[in-house]
Amino acid sequence: MRRKKILFCSEGHFLPTGYSVYTKEVLSRLSVDPRFEVAELACYVDQAAANKEAKNCNWTIFPNQPVKGSPEWDEYKSQPSYEFGEYTFNHVLLDFMPDFVVDIRDWWMFEFQQRTPFRDFFHWCIMPTVDAAPQNNQWMDTFASADAVFAYSEFGRDVLLGQCQDLNFVDIASPCASQEFDIVHDKAAHKLNFGLSEDSFILGTVMRNQRRKLFPDLFKTFREFLDSSDASNAYLYCHTSYPDIGWEIPQLLQEYGLTNRVLFTYKCKKCGHINASFFNDVINHCYQCANFTRELVGINNKIERDELAQIYSLFDVYIQYANSEGFGMPQLEASQSGVPVITVDYSAMQSVADNIGALKVPVSHLQMECETGCNRAIPDNNVALQHITDLYNTSDEKRKQAGYNMRQSTLSRYSWDDTASKWADYFEKTPVRNHAETWLSAPRILPSATEIPPDLSIKEQVDFLFSHVLRRPDWIGNHMWKRTLRDITYKCTASSTNVDFYFNESHLNNNIRNWGKFDVNLAYTHMAKMREMHNEWEKIRANKIQGGQR
Repeated sequence: MRRKKILFCSEGHFLPTGYSVYTKEVLSRLSVDPRFEVAELACYVDQAAANKEAKNCNWTIFPNQPVKGSPEWDEYKSQPSYEFGEYTFNHVLLDFMPDFVVDIRDWWMFEFQQRTPFRDFFHWCIMPTVDAAPQNNQWMDTFASADAVFAYSEFGRDVLLGQCQDLNFVDIASPCASQEFDIVHDKAAHKLNFGLSEDSFILGTVMRNQRRKLFPDLFKTFREFLDSSDASNAYLYCHTSYPDIGWEIPQLLQEYGLTNRVLFTYKCKKCGHINASFFNDVINHCYQCANFTRELVGINNKIERDELAQIYSLFDVYIQYANSEGFGMPQLEASQSGVPVITVDYSAMQSVADNIGALKVPVSHLQMECETGCNRAIPDNNVALQHITDLYNTSDEKRKQAGYNMRQSTLSRYSWDDTASKWADYFEKTPVRNHAETWLSAPRILPSATEIPPDLSIKEQVDFLFSHVLRRPDWIGNHMWKRTLRDITYKCTASSTNVDFYFNESHLNNNIRNWGKFDVNLAYTHMAKMREMHNEWEKIRANKIQGGQR
């Protein structure tokens, strides 16, 4: 019996992102299992990087990114979903011929996989980052079409099953903290090594500077903590980036009078020296090598996991302050480092708190987000203030014990071996078809009807478009069908970021809906174009079969 073939779609297993780490940890285990043959579609990786990293892993890497400046580069940048993998997805499918396609990213990063001409040839396994409730209807339509759905957290599972009882739900397969995150037994000496006072109290957070990370509330609460206590040795440590897509950090520091109370991580791009410092612009002089090359850490100035572990070990208390999280990995990294955790009682943060015994900040109220329809949490800052105050006033030994207890719970509840085994169990028990019935089957080149019959109702017109133009009668009733029915009825539609692209109404420019005229003739054009694209890919598949592909 042949090995089952599994294609993981991610950003690139060697990149410093949460998705990448998850992919690396799971593939490193699946790739040594004799039952499976695994490969990776590395969406943010070009051929040169793939060739370099191929020496360090025992699975095939398919790069998605063309060479910058090449003729292909402009095409690659022309549509958002191309960067998430759609640019090479169909080519990779035909090259690897997988039995399973796996994606663990956000909905907009994998929704194109639902529309591939080859969708019927593989089991589609997804683990969406459910960070809030309710989930958007279009997202749920995509999730419901998958053959297997995993969840990052108990919260994610409950939201998904609460909105769709017919979901093909399998299990929770949470990520885990890496082994680099461990207890530093002499925290005082470690702080001195970073230039901090050994008796300082550090409230730390590791969050990207994004809109959903509640830096203004965190700064406000910390200011109130300083004003209401005699905490002259207390500092807030924000391991974050600036400038980024979120908050104006310098402005917040000024507004709350925290310029000499909030620490940041700087790393020299020349000598690699890392240190903690008050905000001193984005670029400044390095204390180690005296070059003007010391910068705030961030996407363009990354640190390794062992270096990040040193940052966590500076903290006396960790706080995750966000309005929602798909998982919130820093909570586990902090708790595994023996640091007691404060977090918001909502989304995946709620699940992590329940599993490791973290201190919860209750939600003051939920606010619906216009762009997605999801509820986002507004935490109770007064309770957060009380937790910070209580932990500050607690003895070092009691804080250490609280951190140790959370660490033990983390180690017992989260394991990469357990996570990988959940995927392996699903792959093992799921039967797969012979390639003669799928990838090597006869091509399905289906012509579109040349005209729409007269005197049809709007619903009948839409049914005809899906059955006889797009040639996908099985899609009648799904979100795309409902959208087409709505747009023909209203005689208008929201414009996409790609003028030739109709089938994903969430691909809008910064979530701004620019409405344009729409009628059954435009709908016919979109459906016929998609059918033509499917037929072209079927011709390519036929040529590969004739060429003797295995």
